[in-house]
Amino acid sequence: MAISIFAAANNKDGLFVTSRHAAENNKDAKNAKGSKNVFAGGLNVNNNNNIELKRKLAYKRAMKILTDTFASEQKIDNNIEGLKAQQEQLKNETLEDKKTIKGIQDSRTQVMEAYGVTEDSKENKELELLRKERQANDPFSGVELTDSEKEQLASIHKNGLTGYQKDMLELDDKEDFYRQRATQKASAANAISGAISDIELERLKTHPVADATKEADAIMEAANKELIGGLWAEAKDHIDEKMEEAMEKAEKEAEEKEEEEKKAAERKKEKLELEKRIAETKQAASNIADTEPETPAGADTTVSVSETQDIIEKSSDSNTQASKAEKEIQKLVEELNLIMEDLKGTKVDMNI
Repeated sequence: MAISIFAAANNKDGLFVTSRHAAENNKDAKNAKGSKNVFAGGLNVNNNNNIELKRKLAYKRAMKILTDTFASEQKIDNNIEGLKAQQEQLKNETLEDKKTIKGIQDSRTQVMEAYGVTEDSKENKELELLRKERQANDPFSGVELTDSEKEQLASIHKNGLTGYQKDMLELDDKEDFYRQRATQKASAANAISGAISDIELERLKTHPVADATKEADAIMEAANKELIGGLWAEAKDHIDEKMEEAMEKAEKEAEEKEEEEKKAAERKKEKLELEKRIAETKQAASNIADTEPETPAGADTTVSVSETQDIIEKSSDSNTQASKAEKEIQKLVEELNLIMEDLKGTKVDMNI
């Protein structure tokens, strides 16, 4: 259903999202904890201005169509009113002319009485012949005079018209004038009636106001759909962008986690190797201790100087080897402690 342009004229916010509504809805969207809805009004700082501009342009275009149509219709209405006023004036003037004609007819009776002329008198009959002569002079009347009438009229004109005949013919002229004028005005009034009827009939065929209203509504509705579509498209782009950023972040975190796991595996491997080396070193030290000579019970403990020197040298060598083994073990233990500390730090990082 088309949205009425008249409703839009009275309430411009009724069709579109305004800047004020956009700001309020955006604020509500931010305050809604855990909400996954995306409000398009907050996507672009210039978005509301663009919506307002497009809305105003569409509204201006729709209103221009209506205004032009209303102006045209108003002009026609004014013309009709002018025609009706003119028609009314013509009718009134026609009535006045008819009243004048009626007064002229009454004057004839008064003239006859004033001159003492009767309808059967010779003077009045000559008047009727003079009237017929006037009609015969009109080529469209179709009236013709006989030869006898022509001779009689020639005699009347030669002798001259009487005062009665002159006054009566003058009244005839006046009556003809007002009768013709009344007829013309009546015809003009009838023509105006026909013109008004034609205009009204044409209006019924075209429905200009209804058509203009529909066109204006269509413009507003199309603009409304375009703006809403633009908002949804912008919202979709914004959502896609956020999703892409989230995916990139997840991939990065996964790569970092994989790298940390590799490092942790390498450290564990080094720990196992160190533990193996420590064990081997301890075993070597134990073997050295086991190879030191023991003095049998009851044996002669008296040795020569040379034998004593030899024993001291062997003991010295044995002690040196044991000392080296102990140092090696200590070094391995220190390395192992460092690896253990590193592993503890890795574990903490992994928990993070």
